[in-house]
Amino acid sequence: MDLTTTLAAKSNQLNTDDLIAGPITIIVSKVTAGSTPEQPVAVHYEGDQGKPWQPCKSMRRILVAAWGPDASQYAGRRITLFRDPDVSYGGVKVGGIRISHLSNIDSPLSIALTVTRQKRAPYRVEPLTASVAKVKPDKPVAAPTAASTDDLF
Repeated sequence: MDLTTTLAAKSNQLNTDDLIAGPITIIVSKVTAGSTPEQPVAVHYEGDQGKPWQPCKSMRRILVAAWGPDASQYAGRRITLFRDPDVSYGGVKVGGIRISHLSNIDSPLSIALTVTRQKRAPYRVEPLTASVAKVKPDKPVAAPTAASTDDLF
């Protein structure tokens, strides 16, 4: 019996506990306004079962840097998400959802993201190719290097 199906958190969104079994690659179906001011964006994806991914500010910055600000253009694009146990909130490691790969980029993307109020660090996202999308690694192929305090969700 595969216990992965029994691990899903009871929530209205994809959360870090849903990725304990490993990374997932999603295909964006649409992007809408989120449910709260703290989570202003909901990325719906094929098979999300009503639980969209609500990316944190740092991951939204990655999306805009890679794909531009017009979220209506994101449908059909792919994102590999993973659980990063090093994400902190209020000085406590709580884990968070991070992007490791994106489709529709030709080369790796590196951008400085906020780690703490006084510190920024580079974060790297790799291009998502067909061969990468088929593999479900235990750890992301290119582990990003920054964890941000604004990233619970």
